[in-house]
Amino acid sequence: MLVRGLAVLLLLLVLWTLFRYAMGMRAAKVTREAARRAREGGGGTVVAEIPLPDGLLFFVDEGPAFDWGRGRAAKADLRGGRLLLNGGVMGAFSRDGRPLPEPPPPEDFEGRERWDVILYLAGGEEAVVPCGTLREGVSREIAARVFAAVKGACP
Repeated sequence: MLVRGLAVLLLLLVLWTLFRYAMGMRAAKVTREAARRAREGGGGTVVAEIPLPDGLLFFVDEGPAFDWGRGRAAKADLRGGRLLLNGGVMGAFSRDGRPLPEPPPPEDFEGRERWDVILYLAGGEEAVVPCGTLREGVSREIAARVFAAVKGACP
């Protein structure tokens, strides 16, 4: 009888832990969706959700500009861009075929993929959009979405 009681208690403890985990995941999803709706409520379109160690970052197409919380780039100022994997160029474009500045040297492989998009702006300025280091192609897909949106904005 004591063994059965302990087994039931252990089962209830496991079920309670799973329930709390599921409710935590649901609460995180609701919070993320509310933040996305609030960001889109300003008239912009969320191109990508970028998970970073310190929180979620939205890359938003706001019509005349792109905004990603840590930076902003007017579409009229875009001169080109590069898609980077660990600092190595995976894709590039430039407005009107103008040459871009020399790319940064690729970094030594440190065991993880780091995806970034560099935007080249008027006046020689650069803006970096960090797209993350998640595996399984998540960060690659995010970077590809950001790169495609920016490239599509430059005729």
